[in-house]
Amino acid sequence: VSASDADAGSNARITYGFGKMPAKVLEKFVLDGESGMISLKEPLDFEEARGYTLLVEARDGGGLVVQCKVE
Repeated sequence: VSASDADAGSNARITYGFGKMPAKVLEKFVLDGESGMISLKEPLDFEEARGYTLLVEARDGGGLVVQCKVE
């Protein structure tokens, strides 16, 4: 995922994290807080779940937060 901020200095720095989600989902995915890259921790099993919805938060250096869903 990617976000941008028109501010300057430390207020323009964006960090990423997962929002509130079930632990079962968080066991499957990892989110790099600096780049926003989402990766798998373990293989996905279609018989276990047909899909996942990840809640991703982008936070700027001033404390503002925006969320999006990744399916």
